[in-house]
Amino acid sequence: MTIGGNLKKLRVAQGLTQDQLAEKLHVTRQAVSNWERNVSHPDLDQLEAIAAALGVEVTTLLYGPPQPYRPSRKRAGVTVGLAAAAVTAFAVCHGGLEPWLVQGYQRGYPGYGLLYELLFFGPVLGLLLGIAAGGVLGLRFPLTLERRARQRCLAGGVVCLLLPLALRLGTGVSRWMLLLWAHGGSAMGLLAGLAAGLLLFLAGNPGQGRGEG
Repeated sequence: MTIGGNLKKLRVAQGLTQDQLAEKLHVTRQAVSNWERNVSHPDLDQLEAIAAALGVEVTTLLYGPPQPYRPSRKRAGVTVGLAAAAVTAFAVCHGGLEPWLVQGYQRGYPGYGLLYELLFFGPVLGLLLGIAAGGVLGLRFPLTLERRARQRCLAGGVVCLLLPLALRLGTGVSRWMLLLWAHGGSAMGLLAGLAAGLLLFLAGNPGQGRGEG
């Protein structure tokens, strides 16, 4: 929409006539009419005065009011799919695999214990929940970043996953950090995985054009 079209739409929304707006701006009604019909255009000072009179930003006059975010069908499908897959994996691990793995470990099969550690290690569960949360938030907010920011999110996500593992193994970690992990390792691991899931979701989230909706 043109500047004139935006001006008319905003003026009508405010319940102002051309005469009333002209009086606020100390110009003639014909000047307002010419602006709205794109016969002439207000200069920068006049744009600022118009924006102030209508209670909007200058950018709103230039580009129109911001449109609410509506994800495309493809984006909605991807985000819902990721969320559903993560929640399903979480439910399967807790509801189906956990009793089976515990029973196998109690019968003396060490491989079952190792698999249990891998699947139920706090960061892994948090990672699934973080990806699911990212998918849900992606339906409400754009969640799009520049390439460099996505790279930083990727690095941060990897760090969030590796740090709890380092604390668990106790390699190169100070004593106070090990004590902190011992007292709250499960919750800390879950939070670390949650952060990793969100960061990795942002890192892999494709860019969005201005007109998507």
